[in-house]
Amino acid sequence: MACLRIIQECRPRFWALENPVGYLREYMGKPRLTFQPWEYGDPWTKRTDIWGQFCIPEKKFSSWEDVPNKIPLYSRPGRSKPNFAYLHKSSHKLIPQLSFASPKTDAEFRAITPPGFARAFFEANQ
Repeated sequence: MACLRIIQECRPRFWALENPVGYLREYMGKPRLTFQPWEYGDPWTKRTDIWGQFCIPEKKFSSWEDVPNKIPLYSRPGRSKPNFAYLHKSSHKLIPQLSFASPKTDAEFRAITPPGFARAFFEANQ
């Protein structure tokens, strides 16, 4: 993989490669971290893998019921939690944590790193 070759050549102090849980596991093996945005305070799901060399940020919540400030987002039938992957780009207007965003496509919207995780990751790797 081109990304890994660049990482090997540059030898950064830390690095991270992020991808929603999926086929990348077949190429990269077991990720160093798998997280849900709600574990860092963002009230939705989007199970995400991260590979790399980094300090793992401490999770803030271990139970969905403990996550504060849940907002009424669409949840698929039979699911108890909203999944980011099934939200429309206009949903960013309903999510205070994403007030900075103005995605033009659903794909851009789904690519946004959850702010709670981003903050925790930054603080853990300073």
